Amino acid sequence: MSEPQPTAPTPRSAGTRGLLGLVRGLLRGGGDLLRRIYALLLIVLILYVSYRAIRYLVVELVFPKPPPAQITGVPKRLDEQLLHGARPDWLGMAAVENPRAPLAHYHRFDIWLGSDPQNDCTRSGCHAPLPHAKHKEVRAFLNMHATSLHCGVCHMAVEDRPLRLAWYDPQTGRATDPPPLLAAYAWLETHRPRPDGPPFTDADQRTIVRLLTDASRMAGGEPMLARLAEHLRAVRAGGEPFRHLVEVAWEAVPRAFRGSYGAKLAVREPGSQKLHLSHPGSEAAVREYLRSAADLSPERRETLLQAVHTHRRPKSLECSDCHRESGSLIDFAALGYPPGRVRALAGGPIFQMIEHIAHGEPFHLPQFMMPSSAPPPPTTNPLAVPEPAPVTDPNASP
Repeated sequence: MSEPQPTAPTPRSAGTRGLLGLVRGLLRGGGDLLRRIYALLLIVLILYVSYRAIRYLVVELVFPKPPPAQITGVPKRLDEQLLHGARPDWLGMAAVENPRAPLAHYHRFDIWLGSDPQNDCTRSGCHAPLPHAKHKEVRAFLNMHATSLHCGVCHMAVEDRPLRLAWYDPQTGRATDPPPLLAAYAWLETHRPRPDGPPFTDADQRTIVRLLTDASRMAGGEPMLARLAEHLRAVRAGGEPFRHLVEVAWEAVPRAFRGSYGAKLAVREPGSQKLHLSHPGSEAAVREYLRSAADLSPERRETLLQAVHTHRRPKSLECSDCHRESGSLIDFAALGYPPGRVRALAGGPIFQMIEHIAHGEPFHLPQFMMPSSAPPPPTTNPLAVPEPAPVTDPNASP
C-alpha cells in the first residue's frame, strides 16, 4: 500500500507578497517616525526648560521687578501727617486683619490711633499725639495711655480724691456714656459659656451683636469687633457654634482695650461738671512760645512754660497712684469698667516693674524664671530675687 503524498504549498501570488512587504515597510517607517517625534519633543522640552531657567536668572535676578504696591504703600515713619490721616489712606492699614506699622516700627497695629482735636496739648502743636519720648525704657507704657486718657488725668493739678473723671467724645469734647466695648466685655463676663449653663436666647444674640457693632463703630470701624458681630449674627443663638463664638469673643475683645474705645477719660474742673480739656488763659503764651521757642533765653522759656501750663501738677502721677487695689485715684468700676477689667487694672507686678524702671531701679526677673538647683525660699513679693549663696573659701580655717 503506497503512502499519501504531501500536498505542496500553494504559492502566494505576487500581489499578496507585495502587500505584506508594504505593511512591514510601513511598520518600520512608523517606528522610526515615532522615535524621531519623541526625540524632537524631548529636545523642545529641554530647550523650553533651559529658556525659562536662563530667563529667570537674567530677568528676575539681574532686572528684578519693583516692590508691590502693598509694600511701597507702607509709610517709612510714623510722622504727624500719618497720625492725622485716616486708616484707608494707605494700603497696608486696610489690607489685612492685623495691619502692620510703618517700616521704622517693630510692632503691628491692632487698631489705629484716633485723633483728639479737643485736646489742646496736641492741638496747639506743642506736644505730639504720642508725647512721651524722654525715657525710652518706659515711654511705650506711658504712650499707650494716650489712646484712652486725656493728658490732664496725669498732669493737671486737681484736689479731688478719687479723681472726678468722665468719658468724652474726642471729636466733640462733650461728655458721653461709657464705651460700648466695656459693656460688651461685661456681657461676655457674665455670659461666658459653662457646661451647666442655660442656653443662649435670641435676646442674648441681639444684645451682644449690638454691643460689638456699636463698639466697632465708635472705634472707627475696628475690623476685629465688626467680624465678631457678623459671625455671632450669622449663627443660631441656641446652637453650639454660637457658644463657641461667645468663648472666642471673650478671649478676643480684651485685645481691643488698648484704645478701641472711641472715647477718652478727662478730669472735671473743680466744683463743676465741665471737662478740663485745656489750660485756661494760655492761648497768648502758647502762640509766643511756638513763634520764638528757638530764640528764647532759659529764663524766658521757663516763664512761658509756666504761663502755658497754668494747671500743671508739680509731679505727674505714677503707676501705683491709680493701679492699686485700695486707695486708687481712679474709681474704675464707677467709670463702667467690668469687674474682671477692674481686677486687671488694680493690681499686678507689671505696674510695679514699670514704676521701678522709671525710677532707675534694677529690674529683676521673677523667681520662677531664675535657674536654680534648689527651690527659692517662700516670699509674697513676686519681684523678689533670692539672695545668692555665700561663697565658701576652701582655704579658710574652721
